[in-house]
Amino acid sequence: MTQAIILDLDGLIVDSEPIHQRSVNLLLQQFGIAYQFETEEYGKCFVGIPVIENIHYLKARFGLPGTPHEIVTAREALYESLIADPANLVMMPGVLDLLEAASVRRIPLGVASGSPRHQVETVLRGLGIIERFHTIVAGNEVPRTKPAPDVYLRAVVQLGVAPQNCIALEDSATGITAAKLAGMRAIAVPNRFTAHQDLSHADVCVTSLSEAFALLFE
Repeated sequence: MTQAIILDLDGLIVDSEPIHQRSVNLLLQQFGIAYQFETEEYGKCFVGIPVIENIHYLKARFGLPGTPHEIVTAREALYESLIADPANLVMMPGVLDLLEAASVRRIPLGVASGSPRHQVETVLRGLGIIERFHTIVAGNEVPRTKPAPDVYLRAVVQLGVAPQNCIALEDSATGITAAKLAGMRAIAVPNRFTAHQDLSHADVCVTSLSEAFALLFE
């Protein structure tokens, strides 16, 4: 029995990967590097991977000056300046229908994201849906980020639901791993940035949130 639904944020609720991609490319420009990541390469090298690992990769590949912490700070500032403008935020297709269906059925909703809380809240407020969620757990609030299960374990505790009675919606392999390690059922909803990933460990893989909606509510 599904007693709660927990959603990832980036690439699942909001089409934020293009914003992350843009922030990485702007970072390279700041360092005077004439290289821009296209969608396919960006997806393979960055999506579903912790930011600090992304920075180590950039530092090794392009020889970026400064400490990893300084580079992370610069990239985060670029990203946050972009998400601060709601015009840059695009909701993924099917999100509102899913939120409304859960509300009608009184199924509590949560967000479990690897991003810092202030970024998660900025995005959800910008989209006008933050009040729809009964709990929000962010990556900077737990000891370990995805693929560790920490964000999901905290979310189910806050929702007061046993993990086996909760479904996670994720777009990436690391997110699916986190949900499964937490003892939850997981539906994979890949996007154009994560379609290449191995999502076979999900309970089911669908092509869109509309297809996930049919599994959850019909």
